[in-house]
This record gives sequence, C-alpha cells and structure tokens, in this order.
Amino acid sequence: MNLNEYPAAIAKLQTQLTGFDLAVEKTQATLKQIESEIDTCVAFDSGLRNDAQRKAKRQELLEEHLHYWEQQEILSQTKAKREQIFIELCLRRNEFSILKLERREAIARLELQANQ
Repeated sequence: MNLNEYPAAIAKLQTQLTGFDLAVEKTQATLKQIESEIDTCVAFDSGLRNDAQRKAKRQELLEEHLHYWEQQEILSQTKAKREQIFIELCLRRNEFSILKLERREAIARLELQANQ
C-alpha cells in the first residue's frame, strides 16, 4: 500500500468500527429490554415468595426466551468482528506511522548529503 492510500484505508476501517459499535449498542439495548420484560414478569408474580425463587424464575424465563439467546450470539459475533476491525485499524495506523518516519528519514539523509 502506498503512503497516500493509508488515510482512506484508515478512515474506512474507522467507519466500519463505528458501525460495529452501533450494532453492539443496539444488541445490548435489545438484551436489556428482554431482561427488563422478564424482570417485570418476575416482580409481579405473586407465587414467588423469596429472592431465591425470583432468581430461579428469572433464569428459567431467560433460558426459555429464544430471541434472548439469538441476541446473545449476535452480540458475541459482533464484538468479535469489531475486535478484528480494531486490530486491523491499529495495524494500518502503525504501518502509516512507520512509512512516514521512513520518508522523513530519507529526506533527512538527502538534506544531510546535500549539506556536505
């Protein structure tokens, strides 16, 4: 990759990273909504007499809720993809920095030779 191509590549990766961040937030919001609905059901269940029963019922309802586990899987996959993009972004930034330093070094050498 040429030096002048790095800014666009970095910007593209940053845009992808932002997209994954938004997807993670959306999925987390969906999970919280599901948990909230289940917590409401548990809170208003008069048959549950103590915290242990409420916790057990909450866990049971979560395990039975298919959409909840689908969202958990989506969240896990999205976080993994986001991490891959983040690693690639860091790599591109570092490569760009190295190329800039190498160019500066080459310019400094040329200036040094010209002054001698």
